[in-house]
Amino acid sequence: MTVEKLGDDCLDVGTLLRAGILGDNWRTWRSLSLCWPDIVKIRANRYLVELELVPRKRTVPQQIRVSWTRCHLGCGMRPWLHCPFCERRVAKLLNGLSGYYCRACVGHPPYASQTKSTQSRRHFAACKLRLSLGGTASLTSPFPDRPPGMHWKTYARLRRKAARLETGLSARIRKKTPDYPSLVYHLPKERSRERT
Repeated sequence: MTVEKLGDDCLDVGTLLRAGILGDNWRTWRSLSLCWPDIVKIRANRYLVELELVPRKRTVPQQIRVSWTRCHLGCGMRPWLHCPFCERRVAKLLNGLSGYYCRACVGHPPYASQTKSTQSRRHFAACKLRLSLGGTASLTSPFPDRPPGMHWKTYARLRRKAARLETGLSARIRKKTPDYPSLVYHLPKERSRERT
């Protein structure tokens, strides 16, 4: 298992904050199977998230503490999740061991790029770059057009980076099927849910 495969339905503090789950009052959400298949119910407030999980056809409760730190620049506060096992402060908890825990407690799974050869890492990085520009991950397809709102200088820089990554790749590696299960992790959550 890699971080990308475990992190497909990870509990991300940014996603919880944008969804309005970390409010001042207690709120309850049900039917969350689209984002988190193992979670039946979330009950949360500003400092605590209570989950009801159904990992193996039985309900398992889990409590996750939330802390807030002041942002360095500007005003505002940033939330953090605390691993229920080791209390480490993290932004994401991975789904493993019948619950949500930090990367260290899940057993330090490697990132997908760490399991690949040098040529495959360059292929993986080029595929990731193409996806970030809104194109397909395949290196045999045409390079994606500039996304709306992106500066031409930024697009030119990313295109040069893609060219550097793709030059020197063997024909066999260029035709290789992209590692989509690992690449989906690097998409914004909205786009990754559209693809599945």
